[in-house]
Amino acid sequence: MSYKKFPKQELIREWDKLLKMSREEVCVIYKEWLLIEKENEEIRKKLNEEKNNKLKEIAEYMKSIGIEIYKYKRDGYTKNGYQSWYANNIVNVISRKYPYYNFNIPTAHTSEKEVNGIKLYCNKSPTNIVELYDKITDQYNSKIKLKDKNDKLLIKSIEYATLNNINIEDLSSEQIIDKVNEYAEDKYLKENVPDGTVIYLKHICNKCNTYIMGEKRCFCGNRRIDIIVEGNIVDGFCHYPEPY
Repeated sequence: MSYKKFPKQELIREWDKLLKMSREEVCVIYKEWLLIEKENEEIRKKLNEEKNNKLKEIAEYMKSIGIEIYKYKRDGYTKNGYQSWYANNIVNVISRKYPYYNFNIPTAHTSEKEVNGIKLYCNKSPTNIVELYDKITDQYNSKIKLKDKNDKLLIKSIEYATLNNINIEDLSSEQIIDKVNEYAEDKYLKENVPDGTVIYLKHICNKCNTYIMGEKRCFCGNRRIDIIVEGNIVDGFCHYPEPY
């Protein structure tokens, strides 16, 4: 009788392989692991019971021929001279025949790994394989989408810079996107809400509901107003007034 090992336990460490699997496949593996863990626990109990019976049998025999393993006193017991010999030559030898269960179900711990240039994190310890799969799959897919979006935005930003004579020489990818976006935001405001445009204020000022583009305050002067622009040259822009 021996303990069963967990198949494909390397998946806990090799996240690149884990990401290539479907969630259904991972769930099947985890269910198998849970079953093996339960079976191993039953094996552990049987082996431990058998070991204790063997040791009890030996202890009783030694006692029957006049060898006392323990020497008792009123306040408890102390080990006699036979104890070290008994532990080394009997208990330890017998115990090696019945190894302790140490095949715990594989779990992930707090860690960081890189897959295809993308950093992934596990921030919980322990984490079972299904939870780990969900965590790193969500992270990986989200970062891939963001990377694809940023790549598309960079290409569009370079095209936009060329068409509008924006100098982007020696700039990093992020700097190009930021510089082009700042230019495009200003252009958007000039084309859609030039100075003098009346903008409706909702729940911003309790004395008036109007702001005129180009001014620093609302119509009555009670609130400072700024026009916030959100978006980019790929998704488009939008604007709204905000007090500050």
